Amino acid sequence: MRTHNREHTTHRPASSAASLLGLIFVLFGILSAVSAEAQEAQFERIQEYIDHNAELLEWSQEVVRETENMPARRVLEEAMNLHGRSIRLLNDDHPVMAFNTAQHCRTATRNAVRLARESMGFEERVRLRTERFRDQHAHLLEQAREANNQRAMDFLRRSEAMAIRAGEQYQQGDAQMAFKMLEQATELMNRAARMLAGSAGPDRLDQKIEMTQMAIERAREKVIESADPAARKLLTESEHALGRAQDFRDQGQPDRALQMANMALRLANRAMNTNTTGPSAETVQRQIERWDDRSDRVTESVQESGNDSALRLLQQARQQRARAGQSLDQEDFEPALRQIRAAHDLLTQAEDMVR
Repeated sequence: MRTHNREHTTHRPASSAASLLGLIFVLFGILSAVSAEAQEAQFERIQEYIDHNAELLEWSQEVVRETENMPARRVLEEAMNLHGRSIRLLNDDHPVMAFNTAQHCRTATRNAVRLARESMGFEERVRLRTERFRDQHAHLLEQAREANNQRAMDFLRRSEAMAIRAGEQYQQGDAQMAFKMLEQATELMNRAARMLAGSAGPDRLDQKIEMTQMAIERAREKVIESADPAARKLLTESEHALGRAQDFRDQGQPDRALQMANMALRLANRAMNTNTTGPSAETVQRQIERWDDRSDRVTESVQESGNDSALRLLQQARQQRARAGQSLDQEDFEPALRQIRAAHDLLTQAEDMVR
């Protein structure tokens, strides 16, 4: 009896150890699967964050390009470099570093827009925002009608009504309120855009991607002929956006695919139109008129301050403006554009000194 008990006692630890070892392997397998799923989810969230940065950069380029503020342009250039670095880090399987870099990119993008907006008065901001709103609204309204998307059309009608009210405020002299209302109108319009992206069917998506491929091919021919660095950069961004669109389509995400395809198409069109024929007389004239509008306000501020350095900058700005006018009269449009841009920069520096 005692012998039986001893034998039983001797074998029991070995059996328990085997069971424990099996349990450890099972748990390790479960944890490994959970870890892999968590890493995949993290990767997707970072990819979405970086994709959104691409959209913000496209929008900020439009804002900054409309101004002559050099600090804003430099900060935006840094943001674009950071964006490219974040993409490379993610592709090289460094998600944490990619996310940190993408965060710096977003901060730089917002700072560039802030600097650009600070260089413009509310009157100028209302004018630019109104132009962009009209173009995008007309495009989205056509899409909503083709898709017969009543909810999107409702948001577009509401956004148009808000934009009309903004125009009334502007006519009454309240440019600041007009700008705020235009921002509200833009948000309503963006909601319609998201709805239309979400309702994209496979046929429409394939057509959009095919159309974008053709636009990129046309842009590539023009860019090779012009050898313009800015156009080449836009073309590269367009090709990358198209690649992302195709990836999203293959992953069964048509809304994001359509969004990226639209971005690629816009970038390709901008690449075709970037400095391929040089500045026109109308472009230079608009910049001169902008300078004249700003000049009165800045001159008053500088004279009230009595700041000698600001007064000297103001005088230099006037000289550059005069040269730009002379070049325009002689139909030397490229030098005229460089001169009026220099005049804007000097005016901005003088204004910054007396703030």
